[in-house]
Parts: sequence; C-alpha cells; structure tokens
Amino acid sequence: MSVRQRVLVTGGTGFIGRRVVKRLLEAGLDVTSFGLAGEQSDPSWGRPVRIEYGDLRNIEDVIRAARDTQLIIHLAAVVGVPGDYNMQWQVIAEGTRLVCEVAGALNARVVVASSIAVYGDLIQRQVCREDSGFGPWQGAYGRAKQGQETIARYVCQAFNIPLTIIRPANVYGLGGSGAWGDKLLEYIKATGGAVVGEAERNNAGLVHVENLADAIALAATHDQAIGQTFNVCDEEPITWRQFMNDMAAQVGLPPPPSYPLAELMAAAKANEDPRLLQGPRDTAVPMLEGLNLVGFDNRIDSSLIRNRLKWVPKVTYQTGMSRQN
Repeated sequence: MSVRQRVLVTGGTGFIGRRVVKRLLEAGLDVTSFGLAGEQSDPSWGRPVRIEYGDLRNIEDVIRAARDTQLIIHLAAVVGVPGDYNMQWQVIAEGTRLVCEVAGALNARVVVASSIAVYGDLIQRQVCREDSGFGPWQGAYGRAKQGQETIARYVCQAFNIPLTIIRPANVYGLGGSGAWGDKLLEYIKATGGAVVGEAERNNAGLVHVENLADAIALAATHDQAIGQTFNVCDEEPITWRQFMNDMAAQVGLPPPPSYPLAELMAAAKANEDPRLLQGPRDTAVPMLEGLNLVGFDNRIDSSLIRNRLKWVPKVTYQTGMSRQN
C-alpha cells in the first residue's frame, strides 16, 4: 500500500471515526473526513485532514468528498431517531448504497462498519458468529444495518470492489459521545439507571472504542480482510451488572436497580411492532432493540478477526473504565 494513499472516512470526527483517522495518519496516509456541517478536526490528529461537509443521501456531496480516494471507510450513521424506520433506512442503508456506488466509480476499496444489531433476536439464544445469518430485526437500527450489509455486498460485487464489513459489539469508552459512554452516564444521572433480567450472569458484549479503532484500521490496510465480515468484541467476562455498576460509580451513584425482563419485553412488544415497521408509540417505554442487548447474554465470537488478522484488544476493561478518552 502506498504511504500517500488517500482515504475517505465518513463520520471521521465522531466517537469512533476520530480514532480511526488518527491511526491512518500515523500510518502515513492522507485522510479526508466527511461529516455534517460544523464538525471540527480533532486536536490529537497532529496532521492536516481535509474536512468535507455534506449529506450521505446526496450523491454530489459524496462524490465531492471521495475525489482522489482509493479507500473508503464508512462509519457514518444517524443518531437521535432510534424508532424512525424511514430515516434510519435512508441514511444507513441508502447512504451506504451511494458510498459504494461512488467507490465503484473510483475503483476504491470499501470498509463498512455495521453492527451486531444485524443478528436481531439471535442474540437472545445463541453464540453469534459471522456465518450465523440475520435474525429478525428488533428495531429500525437493526433493519437498516441488515439492509446496509446486503446493499454493500450487492453493489461491491457488481462493481468488483474489494469489501470488508466490520460488526462492532457494544462500543464503550469514557469521555466520548458513544451510546455506552457519556450518553449512558447522562441516562444514569437522570434516572439512576437500570439492569434487566439475569444481569449478574449475562455478558455485556463490550468492545472498547480504542480496540475497535485498531480493528478497523487493521482491516482497512490488510489484504486478508478483503471479502470478509468480522465481529469485533473484546470478549472479556464483564456482565451487564458489573458494567452498569461501574458506570453508575463513575457519576457517584449506587448500583442501579434490577427490573424483570419478561414484564419489560411485554410492554415493549405492546408499544411497537418491528415486523410492521412501527416504532414506539410511547418513548418512555423501553425499546425492543435496547432490551435485545441489555436483557440477554451477548455471546459475540470474534475468533475470525483474531486468527486471520491477529487482532488483539490492547485496552482492558479495567483500563478502559479508568481513563478518559
């Protein structure tokens, strides 16, 4: 790989993206970040990064951002509209279609960040491996992520474009805007938090954001990653109870109370219907997609990326819970 290769990172200023950009810069690559207007460079980058602004749903914006690019790392998604099936699909699935079509015109390699949400309710009952297939989606995000992967494979095959798909587990890290980071701390401060079901036994399926950034950068620059789909999970024996207790302690609060899973699942199923693409009517009721994770044992097998690319998580849970990122 040429040290002057230009890489486009969509969502490059985000919680995960800014770390991926830093690794690419350290590898000597030229990087463009594509995001929404107003997003700023990260001070830790240490080298100039071209910043392009626009909308993933606008082909002209994507073409402009991707000019002179040989590699596209597609991380951008949509936040703040968890039950909006149309918005999630348009940004995540159709946005990925545009990214891959532009990559096809440029003959650029593509890495797409998906999610373990593609496993749907398989998470509730089995170890999830890359060849497990899709289970019934549990919400708008899972449906859009399943669509994203399907579309990415179809378009990249049509254009004969090298594709790698990364499926992160539950990404945590303090000092950032991730769902399992500062946003969770804000939720705990506001409500006291909660654990669900057999939280003392169920694995939280965590991956530290720094470990995930290592995996993405490794997959993007490794020929053996081409054509592969990789789960990325630290696979430490951290339960939902331990994780939520530790997060509550971060804001000086006691361990969160526990709630019965069956009652919450019944309330969620009465409040929304993923099969009919009906989002929650009452936003105060826990969502099925969230319960699908926090209410069950997250058994996410990451042996493929460990064996094929020799990825090893460098940040342990103990270290990750003691550092501000």
